[in-house]
Amino acid sequence: MDVVYLADQGSVRFKQDRLAVDVVCVGDSITGWNNFGPVQSWPYPTYPQFLQQMFGLRAADGGIAGELSDNGLGHARRYLDLFPNSDYFIIGFGTNDLGTGSELESASKRIIENLGRIVDEVRERGKLPILLNVPYANESVFSRDIAEDTHRRRDYHNERLEAFCQQHSIPLADICSHLRDEHLADELHPNEAGAKIIADVVYRVLVAVSRKRENDE
Repeated sequence: MDVVYLADQGSVRFKQDRLAVDVVCVGDSITGWNNFGPVQSWPYPTYPQFLQQMFGLRAADGGIAGELSDNGLGHARRYLDLFPNSDYFIIGFGTNDLGTGSELESASKRIIENLGRIVDEVRERGKLPILLNVPYANESVFSRDIAEDTHRRRDYHNERLEAFCQQHSIPLADICSHLRDEHLADELHPNEAGAKIIADVVYRVLVAVSRKRENDE
């Protein structure tokens, strides 16, 4: 059973498989590289393929490299239509919004507002959302000043994202605290080990969310 990739949207197989998707992964290149073409041409592995193996449910990878949270709602709406039988949406935006040139406070506020809109849309369609926080950059490849700044920016944003999730009862997968420099293939992107770690963290949250859903029913 293969992950369903948005890059294969024009294929006959996609049209059939999209109706069997249980978990939809939405986000930037931490999630996927669908704007790079077929998965064989992607530079690094991504967590949805490992998540599917762990969770045992069909996953769709809708990650778009370089994407900003401003465009997340549009992607989520499209995926809600493409994968109508899905139960869960894993949503991860913010890495690109937090670029070193952006004003931190307003960037973090905008990301969280955008994520809130996505969560509302997903919930209105009867799906369960899970948010990802923003992982640290590979600080070993930066100068000390830049490494400290990127670390500070992630801490600032992730603390506010956690508070937002607690306030609105949104499950949060804390991938940031589990990834280290050795889990990244370049400045920002997970290698295979990093992708597996993200999948494991998301898997644990998914299991907890699915059990709660069963108990509530």
